[in-house]
Amino acid sequence: MNTPHVPTPFADSGRGLGERWLLLRPHDTVQVRDGRSFDAGTGGSAQTVRPWPSTVAGALASRDGGLGGEPESVRGPVLARRRGSQGREWEPYFPVPADLVHPPRGDVRRMSALERAEDGTRSDLDEEAADHGARLRTFAVPDGVDDPETLSGWMSGRALQDYLHGTLVAPGGRVARRRLRLAPEEPFEPETRVGLALDRATRTARQGALYQATHLRLRERWAFAAHVTPHPDRHRPLDEATGPVRFGGMARLADIEPAPGMDWPERPLSFPNGRLLVYAATPAVWPGGWYPPIRSSGAALVAARVEEPLAVATASPSRNWAEFQNSRSLYYAVPPGAVYLLKFPNADDAERWADQYHGRALPLQERVRRNREISLATAGFGVILTGVWS
Repeated sequence: MNTPHVPTPFADSGRGLGERWLLLRPHDTVQVRDGRSFDAGTGGSAQTVRPWPSTVAGALASRDGGLGGEPESVRGPVLARRRGSQGREWEPYFPVPADLVHPPRGDVRRMSALERAEDGTRSDLDEEAADHGARLRTFAVPDGVDDPETLSGWMSGRALQDYLHGTLVAPGGRVARRRLRLAPEEPFEPETRVGLALDRATRTARQGALYQATHLRLRERWAFAAHVTPHPDRHRPLDEATGPVRFGGMARLADIEPAPGMDWPERPLSFPNGRLLVYAATPAVWPGGWYPPIRSSGAALVAARVEEPLAVATASPSRNWAEFQNSRSLYYAVPPGAVYLLKFPNADDAERWADQYHGRALPLQERVRRNREISLATAGFGVILTGVWS
């Protein structure tokens, strides 16, 4: 059994190991496409999304202003908010877990996994789960709650830590919305822009290729953050990465700086009866689709609460157009906030597994990305946090 470590919330983790949290602070709006096909023209509209882990990893690895090469891993992005108007420390914010719902009136409620569906109800995950030899329980809304909506928004890292430790709200229970410590404002402000597509050969405007795009602007006191594990043989020291670096499309730029005060929420010290909760902190691209690569003898997936998949595009950060085109890939990712319940043979097995993967990406059974040098997990996809469930 691993010796439990005493939680030290939100210290600058990784000290002594060379790991560090870094911020990316955009100069202007952020423009990152969702990856699906788009043709400029009458009525054309490009869908802009929050930056993907690969977008952040590519920016940090930039040779101009960045690390000058790919690090061992980049875990993020995580939204970060400066504490106080003149404060130096930053606090992480995460998507609200998918098993928290908000009735039209009253407190936030937490869904529970039924032992079995008495009315024969099945979810759209059951058929694929059966292919992995799993029989899922169904997440159910507590009795007396009508027409609940999935709770959206951004929960502070401290509140998420309470959720993971089981002290915020128990399955089937309720909690006052204020205890979630949701972000006091929406971090992103959308801005609509109109553009005209260019012919790449002549660099002139294409006839009738007018389009509309929505950009995202981070509000004051917000930034993107990532936990970086360096590779000393491949890039310059973290302290020398200050930017500006390319960040997203349209030649947008961002500065790099340290993120004091940032850390992952601590995992629980123990997992009674081997019951372990997995929370997806970043979009996850796994060989089994929504099904996580557990890779543990005796561990079983008991239940899953996953929202609609995200269309994710990745490509080489090379400025060579042919290389960029050949490296492009489109995946459908598990959205952050997804919740999985696992059952291990005993508490010791659950603790060892959590100690290995908490705050890190789950292991991939194969390299999902075609790029031979780096897997999507290394770029920040599929980072998970662990908690308890009853």
